Amino acid sequence: MTTKKQKIVAIDDTKFICDTLEAWLKSSYDITTFTKGEQGLKYLLENEDVALVLLDYDMPEMTGYEVLMSIRSNQKINKIPVIFLTAVENERMENEMLERGANDYIRKPLDIIVLRSHIEKLLGS
Repeated sequence: MTTKKQKIVAIDDTKFICDTLEAWLKSSYDITTFTKGEQGLKYLLENEDVALVLLDYDMPEMTGYEVLMSIRSNQKINKIPVIFLTAVENERMENEMLERGANDYIRKPLDIIVLRSHIEKLLGS
């Protein structure tokens, strides 16, 4: 009997980051990536079994902050854990994101070991 992989959604406007996350995580998780916040949010609203969101902070059109606020204000998806992935090194912003409902915060450049550790901590796997 195979166990169903937990579903992760990654939203990052840089296709290279999306491709890297997919390559790093596809062996352990069912990962779906989006390069636009609106697309990722639409997917979250249509798929109730998402276990975790990896979210870039700095994106055009709809920022990661706006995506987070949309997730946290929607009763259908507001319990999904969110990890911010960002190159911005600003402690005040990091604290604000955590206060606004982000579960974790990882700075880029990403490290696979650190990323997996944070994911496993949140998902209990």
